[in-house]
Amino acid sequence: MDMARIAEPEKVKAKVSKSFVKPWLGVKYLFKRPVTIKIPFEKIEPAPKYRGFHTLNWKKCVGCNFCGQICPARAIEMTWLELNGKAEKRPHPKVDYGRCTFCQFCVDVCPTGALGFTESYMLTTGGSEEDFELYDWVPIEPDKVREINERFGDWRFPVVKVEKLGEGRIRYHLRDGSTFEFRILGYGIRPPAALRKPKSAPAKTSKAGGSGSGTKDENAGKREEKTQG
Repeated sequence: MDMARIAEPEKVKAKVSKSFVKPWLGVKYLFKRPVTIKIPFEKIEPAPKYRGFHTLNWKKCVGCNFCGQICPARAIEMTWLELNGKAEKRPHPKVDYGRCTFCQFCVDVCPTGALGFTESYMLTTGGSEEDFELYDWVPIEPDKVREINERFGDWRFPVVKVEKLGEGRIRYHLRDGSTFEFRILGYGIRPPAALRKPKSAPAKTSKAGGSGSGTKDENAGKREEKTQG
């Protein structure tokens, strides 16, 4: 079997060509149109079915956690939510866009079609802690996201600000001026302690009391029979 020959380091000489002209060749690109776009001041039309931000139909979601299990980046966390003062019966997915790779495996595996996505792809923020809250996304209804996309047509993230109201309450300020408010009750597949029903203790019956009352009734019946006789 022939083996590849490796040249000795002493016989290998790097060819270094010195030129005073080549550094100036890049000047010509200063007068050409750039290939990149200036986000967020410019936009491009995304391809059909482009894998963008997630949406969720809260009524269809059954909280099976198939999306969280298949996610290769571990970007999905099941979250127990409260909407309009009423706790949801099942947990819903929350997406961390700091980890999400937009593979949309979660959408493909969803058994009810509750989890979806839109073509919106643009999310730009500053460097403050408040801006980073936008990356922690609890998907909202798809109809609302499409409505915002049709109104603005720039394919940007539908939320402009996330406001924390305390005690787990979150308020989304959407681009059209409306708000979406909910409350986070806990995380995981199992319901949090606040939603668990306490186990009712079985009622204890006194055997002595029960048998005693029966004996008294039998004795009373016998006395009535003797009296009548």
